[in-house]
Amino acid sequence: MPRYWVMAPVESKPSDLFDKVWQFDLANNGISISWEDLGDLSGMTRDALAEAVANAYLEKPPQTKALVANMLWAFYHEMLPGDYVFARRGRKTLAGVGRVTGPAVWSPGRDPHIDHAGFLEVAWQAEPRDKS
Repeated sequence: MPRYWVMAPVESKPSDLFDKVWQFDLANNGISISWEDLGDLSGMTRDALAEAVANAYLEKPPQTKALVANMLWAFYHEMLPGDYVFARRGRKTLAGVGRVTGPAVWSPGRDPHIDHAGFLEVAWQAEPRDKS
């Protein structure tokens, strides 16, 4: 049974960066994620990932660290082919909907617009797009 995930390709502001990253994601059938201070998380255990997040963001509250670790774990280990991704722009706009077609991979330098290095293969649907 497919699962449904909501994520943003990048923060919605500045809007020109969002547009560049989103257009890259659409053209390249994927969506990306990055936490630059952490490096390649794809092969880490859940405990190692949580420890890496905790060590990289000492100033963040424990709840924030847990949220980040859980989000990254889901991206690399729980978002599976057949699941659906709802890409959002800000909190009120649905940018697009797609179906996961392959596993998340670590691929630094892939997107020339942003330093995201984690990519998930997604087949984006033609509709709906840009719905409030």
